[in-house]
Amino acid sequence: MPWICQCVLMITQYSAMIARCGEYNASPPLTRYPVILSNEQPYESVDSAAARAVLEKHYDVGANLYKFWGSPVSVLRALLLGWPRSKHPAHLHYAWDLEKSSSLDAGILETTRRAIALLDLDSVEHPRVFEPGCGIGGGVTQVAQMLPRAHVTGLSLVYRQLSIANARAHAAGLDNTSLCCGNYLHTPFANCSFDGIFTIETLIYVPASEQAKLFREMFRILKPGRTFVSFDGFRVRDPIDDADHACIQDVMDGWTMPLPPLPAEFRAHAELAGFEVLRQEEATQHIHASARRIASIARAVLQPLSAVARIPLLGGLMGPLGFASPHHARRFVDACRSQLTVFDRRLGAYYVHVFRRPH
Repeated sequence: MPWICQCVLMITQYSAMIARCGEYNASPPLTRYPVILSNEQPYESVDSAAARAVLEKHYDVGANLYKFWGSPVSVLRALLLGWPRSKHPAHLHYAWDLEKSSSLDAGILETTRRAIALLDLDSVEHPRVFEPGCGIGGGVTQVAQMLPRAHVTGLSLVYRQLSIANARAHAAGLDNTSLCCGNYLHTPFANCSFDGIFTIETLIYVPASEQAKLFREMFRILKPGRTFVSFDGFRVRDPIDDADHACIQDVMDGWTMPLPPLPAEFRAHAELAGFEVLRQEEATQHIHASARRIASIARAVLQPLSAVARIPLLGGLMGPLGFASPHHARRFVDACRSQLTVFDRRLGAYYVHVFRRPH
């Protein structure tokens, strides 16, 4: 098929781009500025028909774009074989300490391993673990394989994601996973259902105005004495000029997300819900090389393919690569490029939070 040839060409470009990635540069110190601009939100409530509609569209139209977030062999396998049989990491999050990792796949998987280690499940014989916002099931399947005596439950608002996640779990032969469609703010689980909850770059999809409700729900379903771990991006200052405003809007538009809260707001909502805060630590330095890699992939691979997708006679061949909608693909590429600027301008930062429900 013609698009297979395009895949091979893309992988060649992608591999060369990886070899050109530079070293990590530390971000400058944080400076606080007054708010002079605001950003347009994709939805006001994650518990709304509008949120479901825009998120369903995002993943229906562009799910295959995420296949490009992996090592070259994983990308090629995902493009040719599909999600279930590819052994692609299938995580839609940053890689940890990429400059020290043996591969991009290894760095992506390391992020999840670190989150699970913070749950401190060694004393629980058959832990029940929950991932709200499980995406396409990369975390659920990885943790189920890491902890064969555990039962891992994933929840997503998006049916498209769950169909991919179920297919991946089935292909891996896992019998210790459950996947369900629902909302973080009112899950279908009984009180004190889980021994651990972890989220990686998913709670950012809950608007700041609903963070309090989110934490009350996580507190309700977590067992006393157990831990809730969150790795996510946060707003650390507001935009002061058009360039700041534009890169924030690029990320919000391309990744279909509302404006994130401040770390202090996030912590305050957790404490009001009853959680103890065991850890609140900035970790931008651990994912910055990964952010740079995302921007490089966008420039070297996704942007050229997006341009090809806009050519009338060739656009139809680009659907299997995630470019069924050139407009959506272009916005996604802009987000991948601008997320690095958000970190470098100190508009945003990446944080690790560890909360515990008291006995």
